[in-house]
Amino acid sequence: MPTPRRLGALPVLWRTLAVLLCLGVLLTGALTRSNDLFPLGVLDQFSKGTDPAGEVVNTCLQGRRGTGEWFDIPFGSRSVGIGRAEVENTLEQIREDPELLAPLAAEYDRRHAGQEPLTELVLCQRITSLEDGTATGEEEFVVVVRWSAP
Repeated sequence: MPTPRRLGALPVLWRTLAVLLCLGVLLTGALTRSNDLFPLGVLDQFSKGTDPAGEVVNTCLQGRRGTGEWFDIPFGSRSVGIGRAEVENTLEQIREDPELLAPLAAEYDRRHAGQEPLTELVLCQRITSLEDGTATGEEEFVVVVRWSAP
């Protein structure tokens, strides 16, 4: 059997730095409560269940062209270029600055170039009450923030 040889200083330093970098990314994600560094973020969407007597909050997006009817706009790369989880992670910032919805409207318009552009966008929530884990009553619709085109 060959005898194992010792690593030199450079390989040990490189491996130590790689481990410290990964730990730093994990710690940054945990302290900032951000999933920006996925897959090394907090992934808090998997960290808790729903209370069987609680509420299910479904964040939604609605748009309007001109003075027409409101219509649902799905989240995702084929629609507004961003997923629902990313929007939910920045909900407080969007409440404080509704102009953060402008890029979503611009992306939606870009992907639907043959249609009239959006004049308004609403970030909303559909809240369903649960009783013994089963949906009860009417769904509550709440407008979180509204953006209007300039």
